[in-house]
Amino acid sequence: MMAGGAVQMRISVLMSVKNEAEHIESALRSIEPALHLGVEVVLVDDGSTDGTPDIVFGLGLPYVRIVRTEGIGKAAAFSLAYQHAQGEYFVLFAGDDLLQAETLEARIAPLQEHAGHGPCVTFCRLRSFSTQKKYDAMELPKKPHLGLESGGCMGFNRAFGDRAFPIPDMLANEDSWLMLHVRYLGVPSSHVPLVGLLYRIHENNSYKRGVPFSQVNEQMWMRQRAIFYFYEKYRQQMSAATQREVLVEFCLQLLRYLGLGASIVLVGRASLVLRIKMLFNASAPLYAIRERFYKFFSGW
Repeated sequence: MMAGGAVQMRISVLMSVKNEAEHIESALRSIEPALHLGVEVVLVDDGSTDGTPDIVFGLGLPYVRIVRTEGIGKAAAFSLAYQHAQGEYFVLFAGDDLLQAETLEARIAPLQEHAGHGPCVTFCRLRSFSTQKKYDAMELPKKPHLGLESGGCMGFNRAFGDRAFPIPDMLANEDSWLMLHVRYLGVPSSHVPLVGLLYRIHENNSYKRGVPFSQVNEQMWMRQRAIFYFYEKYRQQMSAATQREVLVEFCLQLLRYLGLGASIVLVGRASLVLRIKMLFNASAPLYAIRERFYKFFSGW
């Protein structure tokens, strides 16, 4: 019980970690101010070779439970963390970021209010930090009354987790799969316009920045092919109109991957904003413009 007789929130922080020896202690310590909410950390070390699990064990933090694998991939590691979690509410966290513990209660509060009414998610805001100026001190999204629809900014209840997990093992990340559930399965969402995550941008991020366009293109495709697996799993549960929306998004991602920018412009069923985003990620010259003005293009 919390002070005043309030019931603890029972929050599970799910972590998929690999080779984060440099940052793992600061990441875990950033959670400590929220322990009074009833927080556990389920940390899956996915085959680290730099001593990360030894550091975690050496810290002896009673709120951290570590599960070790030989390397099953990031998405599968998050699924394993969810399998071992005992909470009612969940947030995703990385071993190189910092949690803004003082806003965690606000992130979870709308989920408590939704208790007993099925799947529900929340989105908080993100602030980046980096030694590279163009990536540093961005607060996203641009609209101040919204949270950022990404995995690290998401909070969700067990009803949503039971629907979305396990994440298909062949996927490169967790974000795309989870966001598709929110967008296309009618999951209620609340925006909490507070910074809940400090996101470190550095050379060891799983999604690489400042690399050749060919590598960026493959990274994007490995993530966005989640749309195909999502469609195959849920098409019988979606209306015909929603099926078309999902297929249009998949079509845009395929055209982007193939570098067919002119064809992207002609897909009239997609919003103009979405087509513009795809266009600036469809060729090396346009992507170079996006990188040069990274802060302007991020978070719309």
